[in-house]
This record gives sequence, structure tokens and C-alpha cells, in this order.
Amino acid sequence: MSNNVKNNSKRKEKSAMSTVIIASLAYLVLGFVMVLFPNSVSNVLCYTLGIVLTVYGLFNIITFFISRDSNLYFELIVGVIATAFGIFTLFSPNIIVNIIFVTIGIVIIIDSLMDIKHSFQLKALGMKYWWVCTAVSAAVIILGGCTIFFPTFFGDFLIILLGIIMIYEGISGLSIITLISRYARKNGNNKNMIDTTATDAK
Repeated sequence: MSNNVKNNSKRKEKSAMSTVIIASLAYLVLGFVMVLFPNSVSNVLCYTLGIVLTVYGLFNIITFFISRDSNLYFELIVGVIATAFGIFTLFSPNIIVNIIFVTIGIVIIIDSLMDIKHSFQLKALGMKYWWVCTAVSAAVIILGGCTIFFPTFFGDFLIILLGIIMIYEGISGLSIITLISRYARKNGNNKNMIDTTATDAK
């Protein structure tokens, strides 16, 4: 009975480790693609968004006309809007990319302004290095402004940065799995030595 429990536990551990390895490799591949081909990645994302929205919108429209249910008028309106936006995205991906990165820039600026506000709260509480948070937030605000006014260049920069983060996540995941396996084997060998010594003593 205990052997079955141990075997099931080992199978679950192997399955979890395999999942982490696959995810880490996927992070590495996607990360390198983002770093090497940032412009292509943004276009692919836009086309994917356009296709998804168009399919979703057409599905809602077709469902309305097939069912002829008056309760689905809202779904019809959503379908028309989604289809129109999806088609627009497919034919004007660059405009959508610019809108996305302008939105990201605005969010970054708002969030950084809140951080500056919090840094002054830290100053009021007597924190010595409160100004570090203010300086970093100010630098991030400049980056957010550049993202708004130069979305093409800084859009690619953000994708490259995301790619670097994904590469780090992939390397980190593989490193952790390698260390876990190494220490697990080491502990297993030590346990076998202990068991053998105990058996010999008997």
C-alpha cells in the first residue's frame, strides 16, 4: 500500500517537473522570438486579436439570426461591434499597435504618479531613502511619455523587455528543476547508504 502511494507521488512529481520544463522551454523560445523579432510579434498579436474578435462577433451575429430570439439583441450589438473592430484590426494593425502602446504609456504614467504620492507618504513617516522611489517613478514617467509619443520605437522596446523577462523565467525554471533533481538524487543516495548501514548493523 505504501509502495503504491510512493509510486503515485513520484509520478505526480515527474508530471509537475515535466510541465515546468515544457513551460520553461516555451518561455525561452517566445522570449528569443520577442527579442529578435519585436515588430513581427506585435503584428502577429494584432492579427490574432483581429481574427478572434471577428470570429467572436460573427458567431454572435449568426446565433442571433438562427435563433431569432429577441432576447439576443444585446449579443447582436456586441457581435456587430466586435466584428467591425476585428476587421479594422486586421486591415490596420499598425494603428491598433499604437493605440495599445499609448494606452500602456498612460497606465504607466498614472501608476507612477501614484508611486510618487506614496513616496511622499514614506517621507512623512520618516523613511530615509524615500527619494529613491520618487526618482525611479519619475524615470518611469519619462519612459511612459516616450511610449506615448514614440510608440513604434518604445513599443518594440517593451516587447524586447518582455522577451528578456520571459527568457529569464525560462532559465530560472530550468535551473530550479535541475537543482531539485540534483539534490533529490543526492538525498536519495544518502538515504540508501543509511538504510544499508542500518541493515548491516542488524
